[in-house]
Amino acid sequence: MKSMNAGARVESKVNENLSVGAEVDNSDSPLKSVFGKFNQRFGNGNAEADLHMNVNDRSISGDITYKEGDNKINARLSSNSEHVVDSVRYTRSGKGWSFKPTFNLKDKNMDLEASADYSDDTNLNIALSHDGSSKLKIKHRLDADTRLTLSGNGPDVNQMTVEVERRLDDSNTLKPKFNMADKHLSFGWVRKIDGGRTMTMNVDPENSVGLELEGNTNEDWKASVNAPWGNFKDADVSLGRKFNF
Repeated sequence: MKSMNAGARVESKVNENLSVGAEVDNSDSPLKSVFGKFNQRFGNGNAEADLHMNVNDRSISGDITYKEGDNKINARLSSNSEHVVDSVRYTRSGKGWSFKPTFNLKDKNMDLEASADYSDDTNLNIALSHDGSSKLKIKHRLDADTRLTLSGNGPDVNQMTVEVERRLDDSNTLKPKFNMADKHLSFGWVRKIDGGRTMTMNVDPENSVGLELEGNTNEDWKASVNAPWGNFKDADVSLGRKFNF
């Protein structure tokens, strides 16, 4: 019989510029990784690093980001990579638009993502991959409480996923999602609870059910439970919290 999988993430804020932490689970080797997050003013911008070390193979991976004004450069690192730097993404954004080319140094190619507001209520996002594939996402606000999102690989409407986000009241929001290609329907329910916390339930009747609890601040506990539909003994449980010392 397969046992329940459980994991936890603990993060400690050392000071305003540095946080450290660890990820553990209930396996025979509970300590999975340690990580550090660092941010510092650099020139006219801000530099951030989010690096993780895998305890098993001692490999280091993560991101280093520099942001100045409307410009941002992100480098994804991996000590297992021949060139250490796997990819570099440049982001340039303004009011209602963004432009994001990604240079994949490891594979020596480039991807491109661009986003723009078609109107006050509609945003279009398109991503072009080096292999010729594309992804399209259209977000449209129907009214003050209802938003519609169409997303898919390419412009074929019959292959897209449709998600409706409907705010019922100040505490409850429903998010049904329908895949037009395979006629698959799933549901999301977001509820605001005491203390500014948020509870999210995702139900996929053919596959799984998930529950997430997120606090109002980083110092609150975060928890998630995901289980195969009808087989809750195989659930994955995760806990996390940031501490200040």
